[in-house]
Amino acid sequence: MYKKSLILFTALIFLSGCANVPVRKQARFDRYFDSGGTEKTVTVMPIDIKFYKLTAGGISEQMDEWDKQADELFRQEIIKRLDPSSKIKIKILDESSLDEDARNFVDEQNGLYRAVAQSIIAHTYTPGNIFSQKLTFFDYTLGTELSRLNDSFSTDALLFFSGSRTYWTGGRVFLATWGILLGAATGVSVIPAGVPDWVAVALVDAKTGDVLWFRYFGQPNVVVGDLRQEKIVSDTVEYLFREMPK
Repeated sequence: MYKKSLILFTALIFLSGCANVPVRKQARFDRYFDSGGTEKTVTVMPIDIKFYKLTAGGISEQMDEWDKQADELFRQEIIKRLDPSSKIKIKILDESSLDEDARNFVDEQNGLYRAVAQSIIAHTYTPGNIFSQKLTFFDYTLGTELSRLNDSFSTDALLFFSGSRTYWTGGRVFLATWGILLGAATGVSVIPAGVPDWVAVALVDAKTGDVLWFRYFGQPNVVVGDLRQEKIVSDTVEYLFREMPK
């Protein structure tokens, strides 16, 4: 019964709509890698995907082991996608090589990016909540304090990769499935609320903190699969980088 409910629930959610999510970029991004005629360094920040388990009673528990499992998969896929050229040098920021103060600063910047990413999703993608000015003038920033990373690692740009994924327990799935079926029969939808799933990648200027290029994958546009599986991670990264210029 549980497996049938899970399959039905997943199908119904998937059919709620899958659309291609456009890229958001600052006006100077198209010229960014051509300026100066010199090689630019892009440093990949530590992956920041947070996983949660949601019960029928609405209790959300962060699953640290799932975080670590997915982080490594995403790191491997991102490295594959970032093909160095004569204009770009790729670095991977290894937190294990940092002292405590540096690790804390990196964690703070990842947290700041997470907040900025959620604001970008809310105000430039989410229907009914879009600020037209933010679409015309995409001017999000993490602030100039980010330049400390440029000073420490001699990098021109930083690649941030963050997200959130919630997995429902069997009881939660049952309630949602029952709500969908009840809504179909009565016209009154009774679906327990869930935490929105999203994954977002951004290229950020390490000197100014400006978000140069941004793309995300998540609700309400598309459904994120099981980000603990190599194939799903590979497809997700391929999708996110699909419109990044070579």
